[in-house]
Amino acid sequence: MAVKAMLTMVGLGALFALILAIANQRLKVEEDPRVEELAGKLPGLNCGACGFPSCHEFAKTVVSGGKIETMCRMASPEARELISRITGVKKEAVKRVACVFCGASSREKTSNARYEGIETCRAADIISGAGMNCAYGCIGYGDCAKACPFGGIEMKDGLPRIDPDRCIACGKCVEACPRDIIGLIPYEPKNVVIPACRSKDAGGRVRSICAVGCIGCRICEKLSGGVFRVEDNLARIDTSRMTEEIDWDRIIEKCPAGTIVRLR
Repeated sequence: MAVKAMLTMVGLGALFALILAIANQRLKVEEDPRVEELAGKLPGLNCGACGFPSCHEFAKTVVSGGKIETMCRMASPEARELISRITGVKKEAVKRVACVFCGASSREKTSNARYEGIETCRAADIISGAGMNCAYGCIGYGDCAKACPFGGIEMKDGLPRIDPDRCIACGKCVEACPRDIIGLIPYEPKNVVIPACRSKDAGGRVRSICAVGCIGCRICEKLSGGVFRVEDNLARIDTSRMTEEIDWDRIIEKCPAGTIVRLR
């Protein structure tokens, strides 16, 4: 009886397997071979910087004629050429890099208490703001560096230093920072100038707790013709209006707090 039952189960298993195999053959959708061809030329990092969860999904969208908001920034020349052939459109990637909107090094940060706890920025921020007087500045435990999948961030003197040659603007460091002091900006080596501060405190308060914080004096606003503008006591930059004609060196020199800096 046991042998008969076992043979019956084996037979049923074989029958179901045959049915599934036939169904798979009849119902499967053949994928365009160009998808695999393109996916094979992409970096395979699945970083999500292009807006898709994987390189394969990006390739499928390109081949199917779907809308591509952002080109793969790590795509090789061969991959770009193939994308152009498939879409009939030459797509160029706008180089962007992550930048740190804080210039206060370890020696320039002031504290009102000593933080002792888990050494991550997110944990420290929850506990009395890591004991820092500035509620907007870099905490310095390097959550961003740990999140970078390309080793493009190094912590030096309490601040993240981003290597623009390694950065592909995937945004993982932006997500990792609990204080929103990392952003993505268009990158042109000659014109990368930013206000390295996120503080919205009044100028007097900033002066008392940070030597390099923005005091909202509006000098950069006047000298840049509106590329910089001061809102909520803080200088901000409109990167779409940046040009080589602007005297960036003069703006950097005239900033009384040294808040306006070049990335490189």
